[in-house]
Amino acid sequence: MEKKLVDEAGIEFKGILSGKLRRYFSWQNFTDIFKITLGFIQAFCILLKVHPEIIFSKGGYVSVPPVLAGKLLGIPVITHESDYTPGLATKINAVFSKKILLSVEETRKYIKPKYRDKCVVVGNPVRSQFYNGNSGKGLAFLGFDGKKPLIFVVGGSQGSGEINQLIWDIRRPLAEKYYVAHQVGANSTIGKPDVPGYVQIPFIKDEIADVIAAASLVITRAGAGSLWELSAVGRAALLIPLRGSGTRGDQVMNALYFKEQNAAAVLMDDTIKSQDLLAEIESIVGTERGAALSVKMAQMAKRDSAASIACQIVTLIKKD
Repeated sequence: MEKKLVDEAGIEFKGILSGKLRRYFSWQNFTDIFKITLGFIQAFCILLKVHPEIIFSKGGYVSVPPVLAGKLLGIPVITHESDYTPGLATKINAVFSKKILLSVEETRKYIKPKYRDKCVVVGNPVRSQFYNGNSGKGLAFLGFDGKKPLIFVVGGSQGSGEINQLIWDIRRPLAEKYYVAHQVGANSTIGKPDVPGYVQIPFIKDEIADVIAAASLVITRAGAGSLWELSAVGRAALLIPLRGSGTRGDQVMNALYFKEQNAAAVLMDDTIKSQDLLAEIESIVGTERGAALSVKMAQMAKRDSAASIACQIVTLIKKD
């Protein structure tokens, strides 16, 4: 997806090999060492040829080889962490970075004390369209008339099997009271829409801000990008974070942080029952609780985040 977006923007894209940084035992840790080494060599050769004035890292395991190569070549590095808790890649990159950019102040405590003076809180940038969502356009895109509150369900670009099944199980009682727009992902295996007022969309791209603006409640995972987009629009959210052994727990921590700020409701039991989800929805949509969640979510937004990051980059380039 990154390559597709970069290509569409007319920017040259160069991919490198990389291995995942796992903090648990896996035989893949041994094979991925070779991928990381090859990725480092690839990154070193690319940076040696291009020799940029700065490296901007967004974390993720693929960022480590370029950051290490950049350090050896004397290229300054800035790293930005979107999540509430920094991942292993960010913790490694922090050692070699001139500046460590954070989305919220509370993340600073997860950075080693000797690197905390490099931290700057800048928020998390989102596309400007999320600050200008048009609810009328969103309803028109979905084919709804606005006579009932809209619930927007999104499990990420690939969908979420857990969320998809939960919504499918309660689609009939939901559709009696609300309109439901359900982004199911391109490879969804749940049934096709069979209830008036319930629609499925594989993936929403350009209209996403308008659809969120039209919604009274958004049910979603707790990835950093999605949360900060919701804050830009200012919509009540019910979060069902990705959890369990297959994740480092970043979404759980993101969800708990937004819950502590009274900006979102959260469901994250090991097994969530569809009736519990239905009850939580009904306690939010059209209630004072839902209105309060929307206000708090909007207060989380930092409109100048992108400009703040750009300022940090330009300042470091001039300094070096």
